[in-house]
Amino acid sequence: MTTSPSALDALLATLRTEDGQASAHIDEGWMQGRTAYGGISSAVALAATMALHPTETPLRYAQISFVGPVGGDCSVGTRVLRQSKSSLFVDAGVSSDMGFGTAALFAFSPDRQSHLDHNRLTMPDAPDPGTLKPVPEHKVRPSFTRHFDMRPTSGPRFDWKSEVGEYLTWVRFVEEPACHPMVALLAMGDALPPAAMALFTEFGPISSMNWTVNMLTGTPTTDDGWWLLSAKTGYARGGFSVQDMMIWNRAGEPVMSGSQGIAIYA
Repeated sequence: MTTSPSALDALLATLRTEDGQASAHIDEGWMQGRTAYGGISSAVALAATMALHPTETPLRYAQISFVGPVGGDCSVGTRVLRQSKSSLFVDAGVSSDMGFGTAALFAFSPDRQSHLDHNRLTMPDAPDPGTLKPVPEHKVRPSFTRHFDMRPTSGPRFDWKSEVGEYLTWVRFVEEPACHPMVALLAMGDALPPAAMALFTEFGPISSMNWTVNMLTGTPTTDDGWWLLSAKTGYARGGFSVQDMMIWNRAGEPVMSGSQGIAIYA
């Protein structure tokens, strides 16, 4: 019995490489407003980088800038910045008919022997996702979010109001992808609304400007497809906010940390 590919796998199936360049098509289902969701343009950049520069070394770090809107037929150009015995640094840029959209720097590096074993990124207490209600349909819900089953720990309201500017939400793909787990995590990792939106007293547009990602394991896995995503704003002033981000697996193990700067037009 064959099964149809997931929405993410179907998008990645459009990826082509030729003469050191890559191309892919980001369809309307992955858009938010006039641009593609940042997680999917980041995932396309990573998938193209891994196709053009194959390596068994896991992704450790990504620095992504959302320069402008991107979507539809996209091209991805890459450049190896440095390759050593232990590390590979690659610069990648995603462009479309709307111009240059997403700039990414990826660093691949293996585990190393070390006497240090330190972890204070403890997963907060969170109800089991099976006991929580999913985010309901809403007229302003972005198209891309329908690819995810999202279970806010604070309740099912779409606006997820919070007095502390924080979201803590179980997330899994509606259709579990078969692609590389690092690509899948990037595609999911930016799925929550910016945490500063939890503080809004009036609605206004927002725009992610950058995203720093640290992969805490070279082999991310979880049970039942569920990951716990956290976004917590620490500063919002002058139309700009910064937030810390985390992902844990079902076993409570930290798998990704990050931060993000967001422009706020409200």
